[in-house]
Amino acid sequence: MRKFEVVFQPDGVVAQIGPGTTILDAALSVGIHIEGPCGGKGTCHKCKVTVKGGVSEPSSMETQHLSRQEIDVGYRLACQAEVTGDAIVHVPLATRLTAQKILDHGVRIDVPPTANVKKYPLKLTRPSLEDQRSDFERIRDTMSEGGVSTVSLDVLRRIPGLLRGNDFHITAVVLGDELVDVERGDTSNANYGIAFDIGTTTLVGYLVDLVTGTQTGVSATMNPQSAYGDDVISRISFVTEHKDGLERLHSKVIDAINGMIDDLCQQGEIDPNNIYEVTVAGNTCMHHLFLGIDPRNIGPSPFVPVVSEPMCVQAKELGLQINPRGRVYTLPNVAGYVGADIVGGILATRLWESNRIKLLIDIGTNGELVLGSRDGLIACSTAAGPAFEGARISCGMRAAPGAIDRVALDGDVVYTTVGDIKPRGICGSGLLDIAAEMLRTGVLDPTGRMMDETSLKDLSGPIRERIDRSEDGLRFLLVKGEETEQGHPVYITQKDIRELQLAKGAIFTGIQLLKKELALDDDDLSEVLLAGAFGNYLNKHSALKVGLLPPVGADRVRSVGNAAGEGARMALISTEERKKAEEIAKRVQYIELSGRKDFMENFAENMLFPVS
Repeated sequence: MRKFEVVFQPDGVVAQIGPGTTILDAALSVGIHIEGPCGGKGTCHKCKVTVKGGVSEPSSMETQHLSRQEIDVGYRLACQAEVTGDAIVHVPLATRLTAQKILDHGVRIDVPPTANVKKYPLKLTRPSLEDQRSDFERIRDTMSEGGVSTVSLDVLRRIPGLLRGNDFHITAVVLGDELVDVERGDTSNANYGIAFDIGTTTLVGYLVDLVTGTQTGVSATMNPQSAYGDDVISRISFVTEHKDGLERLHSKVIDAINGMIDDLCQQGEIDPNNIYEVTVAGNTCMHHLFLGIDPRNIGPSPFVPVVSEPMCVQAKELGLQINPRGRVYTLPNVAGYVGADIVGGILATRLWESNRIKLLIDIGTNGELVLGSRDGLIACSTAAGPAFEGARISCGMRAAPGAIDRVALDGDVVYTTVGDIKPRGICGSGLLDIAAEMLRTGVLDPTGRMMDETSLKDLSGPIRERIDRSEDGLRFLLVKGEETEQGHPVYITQKDIRELQLAKGAIFTGIQLLKKELALDDDDLSEVLLAGAFGNYLNKHSALKVGLLPPVGADRVRSVGNAAGEGARMALISTEERKKAEEIAKRVQYIELSGRKDFMENFAENMLFPVS
């Protein structure tokens, strides 16, 4: 097949690409990551690039989202434009998938180290005519406390040479009741594991000394699968629509995790062969993609995963670059849209043993909710949409450098950005803030309707003057073009407010229905726990103002950080915590909201903002 040369600027990177390949796939092939929240469908128009040279005619999605003037000067959507000849592609900064704020810490629960991996230094007696026990039996008898009952053929083949080449002085590596490795001399102090939180957007790994239970390193990165869509539905669609989709997404996450393993080994100055176990928490779709399991049946009703039970597989089956005889343990899932990340969160927050009613919320494209106490737990998932991730918002973006993350209306607009640099757009926490402030000042009414400047005569002039009308309706000028990085103004439009209302309405309705199931009201909630990055960075006063959270006092709202990652860490350190996680998954009662008449009845009302 003929290859074309595609040069990506300003990087100067060259890709040799066959005809019919999209610019997006060409960029990914040479390590240039482009925003693609919609998964290549052309609906988000976040992958805008300029192209000179051989490229296909504009698709219908491009003519819909790009102006005639933009197309005439070479603008294209990278997911739609296909290579037809040699080309030069310029990828602007605003289009690149840049690292966002990654939450790598959470509530910390100290648990006694009782790891599943143990190392026993052994000095064995030599065989004799009087003692003709087998090598394996000799090892097993010497380490009487280990309780070893099984061993693989691979390890058996290593034993005779290793014993006799080291004067019968070895270290036995035991995982559960299996002898998984034998090592020369005494290596009992070199015993490590890694706990991973595999999120839809970010990946976080914690290196742990399994002897002491001490965390010795942390590594975080973006999930490279994001280039194929921001949410789990986009990833599932990619698997369904591409013959090699599953393998591509699986290899992307494995490669990223191996990079994190290398980073953690450098931080801890350890040999990856001394990492014997990995634990993993993630939503059900990420869990499947990590294991290379087809997730397509999670997408449509009745939302069925291939497996919900905890899994234990060999690291070499997945291509993880730890000890090849090491193991990977995945925490159990609850349902198709309530995964092991929520199980980890319940474990880490001790919600399952609380004597008071608590509500745990993990807000993302899907809002996962858990309500209850030691007397029982119920959970549900709501399709909140991508507004909190910055998608479908006219000037929305991830919480990456340049994202407006805090806003106040105090005489005029006051804001901060991630990284304290010029604004590029607005992320979810900033969107909550500006909506809350527009409500407080009367720029928005409780229905979410934006008021024009003539209706706000009592409002300060600088704020009132920021309201204007475009061909799509009223909008609020958040940042003037001369103040931004790209020279384009940042607006909040009426449509942006409607997207926020859809998202917050879905989550609030889910909370209402869980309370209804347990016959509870807001006064029964002792605490509202916010898990995940968005829950950690949002302003809880803004969340209460717009009606995202139940109307409780702000003192009853607490961020618990990366609770999923903490749960994975606890399951790595302690076999008792691992058993608790498995019991939690069995105890949680899942409530399916789709198709429920009372969801739709309440959802429309809950899109409205609370009346102060």
